[in-house]
Amino acid sequence: MKVQFYEDVNRFNELVFPFLLRYEAENNLLFSIPNSLKEDLYRYGDNKPIFTSITENDKIKLVSIRTPPHNQIISYTDDLRTISVLIDVLIKKNVDLPGILGFKEGAERFVKLWCEKKGISANLVRNERIYKLERVAEETLGKNEFIKATREFEDIILQWGKEFMVEALPERTSEMIEQSTKRLKKAISRGKVFLLLDNNKPVSMAQKAGKTPNGNSVNFVYTPPELRRRGYATECVAKLSKYLLEEGNKFCFLFTDLIDPISNSIYQKVGYRSVIDVDEFQFVLK
Repeated sequence: MKVQFYEDVNRFNELVFPFLLRYEAENNLLFSIPNSLKEDLYRYGDNKPIFTSITENDKIKLVSIRTPPHNQIISYTDDLRTISVLIDVLIKKNVDLPGILGFKEGAERFVKLWCEKKGISANLVRNERIYKLERVAEETLGKNEFIKATREFEDIILQWGKEFMVEALPERTSEMIEQSTKRLKKAISRGKVFLLLDNNKPVSMAQKAGKTPNGNSVNFVYTPPELRRRGYATECVAKLSKYLLEEGNKFCFLFTDLIDPISNSIYQKVGYRSVIDVDEFQFVLK
């Protein structure tokens, strides 16, 4: 097998596009990250992103991305031999990784081999599931007002964003939270953050996130604790999903943490169906 590294995000996208498209839902993150890097190569850190492909007989078998200092991300593949090939070349290059994110079987294999070769251990940080929606269940749309957020609501959105990250992503450092908050502020100005209003008061939010050739992701779904269990998150996600479909997308995607049965139930009510499980591991010294 041949391992190829790329510096040009556009060239990388061009070459791996057909492979990723075969499993569009499974690889939605591998589409959305390079798309965002086209606008700002240093969006996720001060170091250049690292793009990798593994081929056999001129056919791509695995795609991987890393935006230092963040985790290595692997695409879905039906050929698990590629995991050991990737590991071998990363070790040869003396790469140190904070963690790995990828489809469950691939991530588990990566962790096993990486830890054996490095003499370290790993902790499971998050067990997620990718969901895909093609049609919104009409009964979940509700009757509250749904708007594209403006700067008028910036303070509350940024506060909710920080609360979301502290609650859902506790491993994130204060620096990472600050960077994410800056990106959220930019998303407001670009019309990508949406609010559900009840009597003109914001009660839930969601963000139009990464784009794939035929779909769009939803993230930053948040309702403050005192407003939960009233159906606000369900209605907010339903209305944003319908909005995205009406924009011309065939699908909507989102990630859920499997530790939270409530959110998983909410999304299934809206019309989301499970695609594949995704694990995130953090490496630690023994």
